[in-house]
Amino acid sequence: MDESPGSLARLKPLVPRSVKRAAKQAIRNLAFRRALRHLVRLPVGGVPSRQMLIDLQAGWGNEGFAAHTDYLEEVANRAVATSGAILECGSGLTTILLGWLAGRRGIETWSLEHMPEWHAQIARTLRRYRVPKAHVCLAPLRDYGDFWWYDPPLERMPETFKLIVCDGPPGTTPGNRYGLLPVLGERLHPDSLILLDDADRPSEVEVLRRWSAEAKIHIELRDVPKGNFALVTRRTS
Repeated sequence: MDESPGSLARLKPLVPRSVKRAAKQAIRNLAFRRALRHLVRLPVGGVPSRQMLIDLQAGWGNEGFAAHTDYLEEVANRAVATSGAILECGSGLTTILLGWLAGRRGIETWSLEHMPEWHAQIARTLRRYRVPKAHVCLAPLRDYGDFWWYDPPLERMPETFKLIVCDGPPGTTPGNRYGLLPVLGERLHPDSLILLDDADRPSEVEVLRRWSAEAKIHIELRDVPKGNFALVTRRTS
């Protein structure tokens, strides 16, 4: 049998697209499992290296939506330091990261996700990899009047959150991510920290403007190569 490179190249177009996709996904799943094993082997309180985060991103896939590495580094550093429950707006790779880094210390992560298919996929991933203390809640987007935001299952959620990882809802949502403070502001601890991704987009700039006008907050912008994110804390005076 001819197995020369030229012969294999001629055979490639004959392989069904579905088979190619399945093979690509299998390779990606293997890469993700390998990267996750390195994360799990970290000592409790250990912070993953930048290369570990890059490997996790490569295995996770979801191009165009996965958080950039600089933001993931900030999420990881905060996850190993927070002393209270975590709220995540929008789910994904950060849900896995938060669960393993904070969950092993007994810290819960509660993620809000409005897309049923994505919610089901993240829930399966959490079960498959036995991610500790991580909950993903199906929370449809709801009309609150002058903005739309998640409809969170408040009766199931913690009374206070110390860390908020805000990467949703999508930028096309009326009001974008503004609803976090009006809907859940009372559940944010006085010493809470909000990590707001995509802070340089016009919709997020408007969110920060509205939050600043309605609450005493301090905003620190982090300028990174692939976009900005903001660290939002309460002002003491």
